[in-house]
Amino acid sequence: MVLCDLLVTLYWGRMTDLDDVLRALADPTRRELLRAVMRQPGLSTAQLAGRTAGMTRWGVMKHLAVLRNAGLVQTMAEGRHRRHFPEQAALRPLRQWLDEVGAPG
Repeated sequence: MVLCDLLVTLYWGRMTDLDDVLRALADPTRRELLRAVMRQPGLSTAQLAGRTAGMTRWGVMKHLAVLRNAGLVQTMAEGRHRRHFPEQAALRPLRQWLDEVGAPG
């Protein structure tokens, strides 16, 4: 079990949505993709790949799938393109947990 999983399990006593969010955000590439989507909602997969150094469209798609499974990103089909939008509500468990443990910020 990863330290993050252990901390969440000890705090909550069970695995929660917070686990999925923390796992998704543990990767710096996914954090960068989420940051890009939050700053400019509606970016396509190709646009995100163009903004992420050294990433192919397929690599970006895999990272987006993790973000989507954690509820952090919503993907909408637009013809042959997929546009990605942030799901702000998915960050609520993380914000609540940080508030409860007294994290500054």
